[in-house]
Amino acid sequence: MIFVGHADDLRSEGFPFRHPRSASWIQRAGDKYALHVCWLEVPGGTRAHREQITRELIAIYEPSCNAEQFVQAWKAEWIGEYDTPVTDPLTTGKDPHAPSQG
Repeated sequence: MIFVGHADDLRSEGFPFRHPRSASWIQRAGDKYALHVCWLEVPGGTRAHREQITRELIAIYEPSCNAEQFVQAWKAEWIGEYDTPVTDPLTTGKDPHAPSQG
């Protein structure tokens, strides 16, 4: 992951090709057709909700093309253990730089 952002409408933003770093992304990918873009729709989510998701992803993954970086300030004891019918164990570790667990 090299960039994280949010928008009300990606088409009006011209993402990814109007982004200031798009030329380096295309060069790194080999050509513009090899550039991979991923997005997450947040049904019913507000702009504030998308901004919070963006900040959390930037804090975790530290993408190199984001000018703004956030410090990870998460402490497990803030929530503690909980269990609901919709929670499952994590399938990945909390450290994005650690080797894959399988």
